[in-house]
Amino acid sequence: MARRSLIPLTLVALMAVTTPATASNGGVGADDPVEKKRPRGSAKPRLTAFSVEPGRAFHAGRAVRVRFRIKDRSRHVRVHLELRSSGGRVLRRISLGQRRSGRRQRVAIPAASFPQRDLRVQIGARDPAGRGLTRTRRVSKQRRLVVRAHRFPIDGPFSYSGPDGRFGAARPGRTHQGQDLPAPEGTPVVAPRGGTVQHIAYQAEGAGHYVVLRGAGEDRTYVFMHLVTGSIPVREGQRVRTGERLGSVGNTGRSFGAHLHFEIWVGGWYAGGRPIDPLPSLKRWDSWS
Repeated sequence: MARRSLIPLTLVALMAVTTPATASNGGVGADDPVEKKRPRGSAKPRLTAFSVEPGRAFHAGRAVRVRFRIKDRSRHVRVHLELRSSGGRVLRRISLGQRRSGRRQRVAIPAASFPQRDLRVQIGARDPAGRGLTRTRRVSKQRRLVVRAHRFPIDGPFSYSGPDGRFGAARPGRTHQGQDLPAPEGTPVVAPRGGTVQHIAYQAEGAGHYVVLRGAGEDRTYVFMHLVTGSIPVREGQRVRTGERLGSVGNTGRSFGAHLHFEIWVGGWYAGGRPIDPLPSLKRWDSWS
């Protein structure tokens, strides 16, 4: 009798050990699968790459290239750029629209879209749930960009001539209408402002080989004289960008030593226009070029 009474007691003990206890949290036991918690902040869009090139841009020049990659759970995020002053004030906002997450994105923005000053370009984004952009430790949300309307017309060493080579200096029967810039022969001459090449010619007793450029979006015409024979790569009617090569510093025509004779005209060149002293503009462009 005592032996038969042990069997039910053993089964009861085994059942007590192998049957999961009912938890007070709604029925989930110790052996049930539990969903892992996501790391804090992982739900936000993450910036993993961001660049702005070139770091120095010119109106009527090459476009500013913005590259970035944003990772997110959603397929698309809405992206924008904030153009900030060096002090942090928001000057302008540029929408880049919906962009595919997880992929490298490339956007070309005309330099004229940016204000002419030192800038901090900051990228921002929102996912469909309205969550804002975060970043990895190695990637900054901001990039520096310097934007100017003009650049210096000589891409290399030069100097400013003395009084005899300045605007208004006396000449036989006339006055000097530009500024002379001595430089080594062959030094590149570039467009200080993008625009349209209006005239290319040669004058043996005066300007030598010269180019006349009408500035884009402004009432200015620029003239470049005494260029090296065969150095002019552009043609009349061609549109050029700021910084594009127009020729090389030379000594052709009536010239005494290699130099660039540079003129600025308000309005047209001769027809309906008038020359102005280019020296203040040249010194300003020189300060940032």
